[in-house]
Amino acid sequence: MTQAGAQMMNWFSVACELQRDWRNDIEGLGNLLSQRIPNYRNLMNSYAALTAR
Repeated sequence: MTQAGAQMMNWFSVACELQRDWRNDIEGLGNLLSQRIPNYRNLMNSYAALTAR
C-alpha cells in the first residue's frame, strides 16, 4: 500500500486527527487515551487527585 502512495497511520494518529480541535469532546479522547496508554492514565489520575483538593 505504501508503494502505491498510501500513508500508513496507527490508531493514535487517527484519533488525534479526528479530534483536531481539543475544545470538542476532550473527555472522550481522554478516556480513549487513558484506556490504551497506561502512562496517560497515571497522568490523568494524578491531575484529578491534585485538582480535587
